Amino acid sequence: METKRSCFLISEDGTHDPIPLPHDEVITLGRGPATKITDKRCSRNQVELTANMIKMEVKLKAVGANRVGYNSCAVERNSIITLKHGDKVELLLGQFKSRVQFTPPPVDSNENTSVRKRTLNSDDDISASKKLCEKATGSEYEEKRYTNALKTEPTMEDKWESIDQGKLLIYTSTGVKGKSKIAAYDIDGTIITTKSGRVFPLDANDWKIAFSEVPKKLKKLVNKDYKIVFFTNQFGIGKGKVKVSDYKHKVKEIIAILDVPVQVFVSTGEGMYRKPLPGMWRELIQEKNDGVEVDMSESFFCGDAAGREENWAPRKKKDFSCSDRLFAINIGLTFFTPEEHFLGLPPGRFKLPDFNPRALNFDEPICDPPEASITSDKQEVVLLVGFQGSGKTFFATTYLVPKGYAHINRDELGSWQKCTSALENTLVKGQSAVIDNTNPDKESRKRFIEVAKKYNIPCRCFILTTTIQQAKHNNKFRELTDKSHMQITDMIINMYKNKYDEPKLNEGFSAILKINCVPKIKDPKLKELYQMYLLDK
Repeated sequence: METKRSCFLISEDGTHDPIPLPHDEVITLGRGPATKITDKRCSRNQVELTANMIKMEVKLKAVGANRVGYNSCAVERNSIITLKHGDKVELLLGQFKSRVQFTPPPVDSNENTSVRKRTLNSDDDISASKKLCEKATGSEYEEKRYTNALKTEPTMEDKWESIDQGKLLIYTSTGVKGKSKIAAYDIDGTIITTKSGRVFPLDANDWKIAFSEVPKKLKKLVNKDYKIVFFTNQFGIGKGKVKVSDYKHKVKEIIAILDVPVQVFVSTGEGMYRKPLPGMWRELIQEKNDGVEVDMSESFFCGDAAGREENWAPRKKKDFSCSDRLFAINIGLTFFTPEEHFLGLPPGRFKLPDFNPRALNFDEPICDPPEASITSDKQEVVLLVGFQGSGKTFFATTYLVPKGYAHINRDELGSWQKCTSALENTLVKGQSAVIDNTNPDKESRKRFIEVAKKYNIPCRCFILTTTIQQAKHNNKFRELTDKSHMQITDMIINMYKNKYDEPKLNEGFSAILKINCVPKIKDPKLKELYQMYLLDK
């Protein structure tokens, strides 16, 4: 007589009750009462599970925005894997662990069996056979992350992947496998150049190999056990000016001529994946190198956006940016220009950006002259002057508001008329105030000085000494870390620079102080990001 079977998802730590998985029925799980998960990184529809009592297996499809895990292996979005009795499911990679349990269990079941091969489906005709993730047993497994237990096997077929809603595209050609030594390159101006001689290609066919030495050099590196990786910014894709299908075809043609296995990372827009930011590199070392740890001392990056100045070589134009050199600095790799690497030429004169976030002294005094007091025991008006992103709001809310100063900010009130009205109301109540606007010229400052004079209240001017380069850096940092922050374009910052007229005492100020506003960042990861080069010039 046939034994009736059942299947459940059992919480590893008893957080939720066993969840039944009926035969041939799609069960959608994620954040909610069934799993007791409240973490918003876990979607309400995170996975789809379909049990088969005859085959004694469960099909798992990852449908949420963030990665799912099984047996400590990452599962990409829209991928499908097959689970057996005893396999572990992580509704967020590394978290919220449950196991598949058939009752009665299969006769040959072993809950410590090695991880089974996953089957991936993708929108880009991915039919490649995948790697096995071998799991160590016993206490050894508890001490090792899955990345250290992966078997490194060559990719059997070409494949394209789309990460983070298309912000990052990854191409892995046949034969690519994880290596400890990475030979990394930019593409345009480094591996290829235009046939037309123009800076930007006319179309997807306007390219040729940049130097005859390129294919030979790459093959030598492959023979020395290097993995070849390309990192490229392709903002035209994100803007819709370049078709994804055309660029994918172009990449395949380039690699076919080079005749070596290559993995290609394509940033299609702004954000953490765009060089010089480290997003593409982090994706490589964390997710796309088969768990093999990268030897930074043996690896390098080569690119043409090196910040070289006009005539760095005879009749050579200046580089359009410094993004490749800064990318290498940010991630800690040795950097070469294409001419150095392929032709053995000198590197050429170059210039790094004026603002070096790594050299910022977080302990510098905040006030000039240093003996001056930031706050006053008597009622006063403090008028701030500085670029967008110079730190005015941070300074006001950190040093003045806690001492009882009213915070008057045009971004919040909407117009200078409302700001002057708020100042009058504040002074009538006998309270001090800080005007948190850019106030670049005499006209904008005069409005508030006159209100202060009307009530016979002294008005001091605090000039934020943040340079235009650091202000742009600060704004980029805010864009990357605070999605609610309104984007401040370079045009707006440059407009402030053009309007700026340095404040003088004869405007009606009782004193003028210069403020060196140093950021206070407690989170180590955010501080690490702040101290990277975020801009390409």
